Amino acid sequence: MDAIAAEKAALDFITNELARQNTMWGPASERVDVTKGELFQAGVGQLDAVFDRRNGDDSAFAEAPMIYPEGWSGFRSYGADFPNIGVGITFLIQEMKRLAMNGEDLTRLSRTADQPYNPETGLPNPISA
Repeated sequence: MDAIAAEKAALDFITNELARQNTMWGPASERVDVTKGELFQAGVGQLDAVFDRRNGDDSAFAEAPMIYPEGWSGFRSYGADFPNIGVGITFLIQEMKRLAMNGEDLTRLSRTADQPYNPETGLPNPISA
C-alpha cells in the first residue's frame, strides 16, 4: 500500500470509528463520564497499552492502564496496532469535540523566536503523490 492509500485507510478507520462511537453515545454526549474528560483518559490509556505492547509487554491489554477511566468496563485490544491506535485517536477526537463545543480556543500557536527549529534533528520525508 502506498503512502496516500495508507493515509486514506487511517482516515477512513477514524471516520468509521467516530460514527460507531456517536451511535453508542450520541454525537454530543453530555454523560458525566464524557463531560469529566474520561474520553481523553480512555484515548491515552488505549495508546499507553499499544506503547507497552510495542516495547515487549505481551500482557499490555490484560488489564486497563492506570489512566484508563476507573468506572469504564470493557478495556481490550481491538486487534493489531492500527485499530488500537485508531480507537485511541478517536477517543481523543471526541474529547477535542467536547472542548470545542465548550468554547476552548482552537488556535494552534506557531513556533516563537525562543523555540528555534533544529534541522540537525532531521526534516520530515516529503511524500510525493
